[in-house]
Amino acid sequence: MTSTSKDPVSIISRHKVCCANEGSWKALESPFRLGPFDQAVNPIIPIQVVFVYKQAPSTHSVELVPVERLQCALTLLLDHYPHLTGRLHIDPSDGTPEITRLGSGAGLYVAKCSNRLDAYSSPGLTTPGRILMSNLPSAGNVLLAPFDMTLEGVCHDHILAIQHTRFSCGGVALGVRLLHKVTDADGFFQLMRDLAELYRGIPSSNIHGDLAPVVPSLTHPPHTRSYMSDVSGSNMKPEQRQAALDYKPSLLYVESNIGATEDSLLPSQKDSSALPEASAANPPSSPTITSTTPITGRFLRFSGGELSALKAHATDPYSGSSSNSWVSTFEALSAHLHQSVYRARVQLRVNDPSQPKLSFPDFLTPVNLRSRLGLPPRYFANALLCVYTCLSHDVLANGPLWRVAKALHDLTRTTYTTSKDEMNQTLKWIAVQPDKRRIKESFRLGTGSFMLSQWNKVDMYPGMAFEVPPSLVSPPFTPISLCDGLGYLLPTEAQGTTVDTGAIEVCLALSEPLWDVLDQDEEFRRFRDA
Repeated sequence: MTSTSKDPVSIISRHKVCCANEGSWKALESPFRLGPFDQAVNPIIPIQVVFVYKQAPSTHSVELVPVERLQCALTLLLDHYPHLTGRLHIDPSDGTPEITRLGSGAGLYVAKCSNRLDAYSSPGLTTPGRILMSNLPSAGNVLLAPFDMTLEGVCHDHILAIQHTRFSCGGVALGVRLLHKVTDADGFFQLMRDLAELYRGIPSSNIHGDLAPVVPSLTHPPHTRSYMSDVSGSNMKPEQRQAALDYKPSLLYVESNIGATEDSLLPSQKDSSALPEASAANPPSSPTITSTTPITGRFLRFSGGELSALKAHATDPYSGSSSNSWVSTFEALSAHLHQSVYRARVQLRVNDPSQPKLSFPDFLTPVNLRSRLGLPPRYFANALLCVYTCLSHDVLANGPLWRVAKALHDLTRTTYTTSKDEMNQTLKWIAVQPDKRRIKESFRLGTGSFMLSQWNKVDMYPGMAFEVPPSLVSPPFTPISLCDGLGYLLPTEAQGTTVDTGAIEVCLALSEPLWDVLDQDEEFRRFRDA
């Protein structure tokens, strides 16, 4: 989303930023290979986050994040992540993603906002002065660099782009976009902590572009090579390649009916209610049922006390002292959100029969496999596999919360994401596919589905200080993330401080009429005052 004449934000300059040392990217092979984790990610999806820094009384005379110093830090950062200076390329013969045109540079956009940051702060009595993403210009969208969401645009433009926006009060927003194809949330925030570390290490004498004589470096360099990036069908023996192809992953399949239209589908395929449960052996074949109403995003804050009460409510009361009786905060909150939204969807269709029918209520969440695969501690590339499950209407509509929570607890502990051998076989299966574009998840996106990502365990605030720590770190709702039933669990600005009580900010997009139903549901925030 770009700014318009009515927006108080305008871009005043654009800069190409390359490695400080040209040899950094020249030392890489070209094309730079990505791994099977990366190959499973949709190429047009970015990770987009806005970091807001406001003047503190102790820094009112200090310029926050001067552009020259930020640009110096970014050139040093690219020495550690030189592949980010290239461009994404999709091999037209087999759909394999790779990075070409190394040395083309990252993007740095410089913008200004005619308003003060406090014009966008919360007026509420409970959170006076807190910067809210939803209050920022265009809900934060114009604080991000321009973005072409087409595949052609994604492959033409920067892999990494940062927009520096200075407000009239001196406050600064950094809107950072990085293609999900090259990393996940863990890697993204590692990159930003590295940028902040290098920035802090630049002496003031270096700000005007002269990096000598002091050139800061990272205390711990990143590991940028993707796991199994050296694995492909071409470098395997025929019997090894065939064995990898013969493997049947639990939640992935190869699409066989490319180009199928509504008229070419069987009657049972047109009616999602007639479909059996999807699996790798029986992949979904019906058209996606999508919402026809506008999608609206909201931020919902759950306090530490509310989460503790919700977690107790989501624990199986009949499990006794079983070692498997516990549920995590993520599982309890995810179960509560999934069940509440499903009930609201059912109620909405009772109130308004013209609403599109519900698709299967599939629940999907990505699982971070860094520790389970024993990856290096500074591993940067993607390391996620998505798992999903489908609960019955009776459990979601009428069952106790603990039954939903238990199902989600079990979901992330199947051998698909706990057996190293099974995970490696799945990744090899991805790597040897003759056409990566045909790899699909069995998850059924639609009017009944729900997707949650757990970002609240990622250090989004610690280590992100430039002159001052950030006042807000959050993804804005963008045209890509405004997807019915898509949510993120985020930490709050108290993360890592002595006043951190474990509160979670839920960033959730839903079909607009659903919010009216949830607002009337007394059970949805029943533990708010706990």
